[in-house]
Amino acid sequence: MKSTTPKPDLAARFRRVVTDAASDAALPTTREFAKRFGVASATAYRLLQRMASEGDVWQHPVSGRFYPAAARTLLDRPKAIACLIRRLELDSEQYREILEGVSLGCGALHRTMLLWHDVLLVNHPEPHEAPVFATAVQQRAILKDFLARHGEAAGGFVLDHVWSDEVLRTQLDRLQPAVVLFRACTLPELGNVRVDFRSGALKALTHLLGRGYEHILPIEPFAGDPAVGEFFAALDRAVDDTGCRERLGKVVAAGTDRQRTAIIAGVQRSKRRTAILCPEDNVSTFMHAGLRQAGLTLPDQVGLLSVMGTDVATAAGITCLRYDFRELGRLAVEALQSPVPVRHTLDPQWVAGTTT
Repeated sequence: MKSTTPKPDLAARFRRVVTDAASDAALPTTREFAKRFGVASATAYRLLQRMASEGDVWQHPVSGRFYPAAARTLLDRPKAIACLIRRLELDSEQYREILEGVSLGCGALHRTMLLWHDVLLVNHPEPHEAPVFATAVQQRAILKDFLARHGEAAGGFVLDHVWSDEVLRTQLDRLQPAVVLFRACTLPELGNVRVDFRSGALKALTHLLGRGYEHILPIEPFAGDPAVGEFFAALDRAVDDTGCRERLGKVVAAGTDRQRTAIIAGVQRSKRRTAILCPEDNVSTFMHAGLRQAGLTLPDQVGLLSVMGTDVATAAGITCLRYDFRELGRLAVEALQSPVPVRHTLDPQWVAGTTT
């Protein structure tokens, strides 16, 4: 019968096994230790438990296997936060700032990031041209492929605002927990960290009216972006609240150089003092350069206001309503820690420029 009392040198012999083991590999089982050193399994188990309490080894909370203490750093940590967003190309300052916030949030919670994108989600190789957004059919295929490949490795999902609720609904059981960024999300099962487009529209209109602009021209940077559509819907409601329906022009496409040139030519011909209102910073900077090249003075002859407010717009001196995208990203990571879906809404902050 094997003894259950540890031999005097048994702990030292166990420690030599631990020292020689790979830092991320499981140690021999209790039964294997017992057989190797000729002791009872209960004795081997008690000794390993004592070594764990002293910090020499670590016991996995799920499998119960013992590992060298260093393995805890590698194995005992939350799953990565998967960021399913667009490619970070030249025009993606908004998502660069969001990811800075996500990185800060992950660092504070000691979480890793799984940064993933598919070129079809938002295809925008040429900054001066409009991006192409994936259709609902393409989004379903992209999301299904990601979840099949990496879903098990993800401990939460941060989702680009271009993902449609229709598509996300098809994978709700697997997207847990998840947070949709920037736009409003109608799915109660998902968290949502968004911006207040209605507040932005009201602040933009009251500012431009207060500056004496007779005509406010909203321009569409590109079609198919749900956040742009949400802003224009909020703008349409805001004109009734401010009583300026007669001053608001129809939305005009501004996704290409040719369309922007046509807008500038129309402003030059107009007898009314016009302010251009754009919900995207890169197109705002293109308009800014085009207006100045055409010889128009800002803000006297024409005004320009952007309602996104990344560093791109503020660096160009464009008047804008700035949303704190870094805070938006940080809040998204924080929201993933909650056992129930969390909703946050960020208000815009006014940044005075030289264009209104």
